[in-house]
Amino acid sequence: MVRRQPAASPPPDDALRAVRRWPGEAARAWTLGAVAEAERDGAIDAIVASGSAVRDVEHSEDLDLVLVYRQRRPVLPKPPIEVDLQQHERGEAVRKLEAGHDYLSWTVRHGRALFERDGWWSRLRGEWNDRLSLPSAAEARERAGKAERRRDEMLAIGDRDAAADLEIAMLTYLARAALGEVGVFPLSRPELAGQLRGIGERRLAERLTGVLARRHR
Repeated sequence: MVRRQPAASPPPDDALRAVRRWPGEAARAWTLGAVAEAERDGAIDAIVASGSAVRDVEHSEDLDLVLVYRQRRPVLPKPPIEVDLQQHERGEAVRKLEAGHDYLSWTVRHGRALFERDGWWSRLRGEWNDRLSLPSAAEARERAGKAERRRDEMLAIGDRDAAADLEIAMLTYLARAALGEVGVFPLSRPELAGQLRGIGERRLAERLTGVLARRHR
């Protein structure tokens, strides 16, 4: 008897449509190579893109990818710097969702599957989309405080580029905390300012808009 291989979907052309903003040709080429490898490697259940690259925003500086596998962690070429790849074993992914993992929760709610085997990611999303916890506001404020202290350290030694990145991180965490406290699930970073205005946090929205605009200039 010939054993049927599990079906894999969608094909690479759909991956191109799912990503709205590629951060560069190297990221695009690496991602499509990873999707092609997933079709050959039965250990890979899903590759899902998340973050601003799959949202309808003006700028996206990187591509966030989640790869879910079973039993054997796949070996892939090192991704380019513009690709942030996280790999999770399928049981681990479920346990992290149960614990309220921010990144995976965002990916379930807003991510776009570039590849899934036998509809695995679609089933996971259907089971979890209405059960996701809001990101912890207390944890976000704690991370904001750490980013602020590191920003001040970088300013003290004259590293303004690092300080600018840390300020963006600080304001992003503060935005997520403010949204979480009123029961709003945060979107991607370029969309946070609009969400903040919607809950009356105009001052924080303007600060975040300003630092992002300076980076893009």
